[in-house]
Amino acid sequence: MADAPCSTTPLLKTPLHAEHLAANARMCAFGGWDMPLTYEGQLKEHDAVRSRTGIFDVSHMGQVRFRGARALEFLNQLVPGRLDRLTDGYSAYTQLCNDDGGVIDDLIITRISRDEYFAVVNASTREGDVRWMREVAKRLGSTDLNIEDESSAWGMIAVQGPDAFHLLGRVIPGRVDWANTPVFTLRSFQSDGRPHLISRTGYTGEVGAEILCPADLAATWWKRLIAEGAAPCGLAARDSLRLEAGYCLYGSDLDPTTSPVEAGLSWSVDWKKATSYIGRARLDREKATGPSRRLIGVKIETRRPLRHGDKLVNSGGAEVGVVTSGGYSPILNVGIGLGYLSTSHDGALFVQTRSDLAAVTVVKPPFVKTSLSK
Repeated sequence: MADAPCSTTPLLKTPLHAEHLAANARMCAFGGWDMPLTYEGQLKEHDAVRSRTGIFDVSHMGQVRFRGARALEFLNQLVPGRLDRLTDGYSAYTQLCNDDGGVIDDLIITRISRDEYFAVVNASTREGDVRWMREVAKRLGSTDLNIEDESSAWGMIAVQGPDAFHLLGRVIPGRVDWANTPVFTLRSFQSDGRPHLISRTGYTGEVGAEILCPADLAATWWKRLIAEGAAPCGLAARDSLRLEAGYCLYGSDLDPTTSPVEAGLSWSVDWKKATSYIGRARLDREKATGPSRRLIGVKIETRRPLRHGDKLVNSGGAEVGVVTSGGYSPILNVGIGLGYLSTSHDGALFVQTRSDLAAVTVVKPPFVKTSLSK
């Protein structure tokens, strides 16, 4: 998802960009944004989230609001997810699919009220997502519907780790028992005289939340969280954490050729939905007959990191799959990865290295037990 090395397009900056530079963060291009890769090192930041509390600048993510009497009707035709069951303040993970059932993006949609919904989308796909949403609305003839891209108005900070609840209790106004707040909920609160949102979601496998604040208050919140003991963390740790948790990365494990069924996301599809939705024909077909490939977890019993593009082969060396995202697990001290494997394959599995074949074990994610999975 990083920009091509030869790109001359100026990188976008989050409201926290100056804070990252002041902390001497190692910066990198990611999805068109200049983002922190590490502060004090990936392993140290990874450990901070697994053992205490880490924070991430996720202000590059997009926020889209849907308003109108037919907002739910439109969203039910736009995505395959379970939206009818949502009550005010509850969220659902789902996908934005193209006409062929491939994933344009994965996103979280929250019901604010009967006629209002709020979505968080990926950074690199935001503009394309909004164009597609408006194109579908026009195609469906959806009236009394407003689709507003609010991304520039929000700063967004992920607070993740087994101690995250205690930290949140010290910095969020009001008495809230965060430990008993359901996951996939969105609440509003007032701070600094301004409206804020807090989402009980994350991308590390640890408990925690994501604070959405007015963009001009992002630096205030960043400093406040660090003062309470949170460790600033970059994209390198975020990637190894999400990989250990078995979470897909858009652009690697999900793309416009991949369906939610292939990606093991059937649990997020509303198979009893009465209305048709974009890409439904492929999803129904793959549910009935099975896809030709499925996303799996793989582990190698050495410290060699698995890498995107590594070939998965059978004992005869014939290619039967590919690693779509991989790396080194600091917790397991071995290489792990996610990848697609042909459903017709049965037997031993290997990863093709430069010189030979190395055996890998198929693992059902998550690779490690986290505070959220516990």
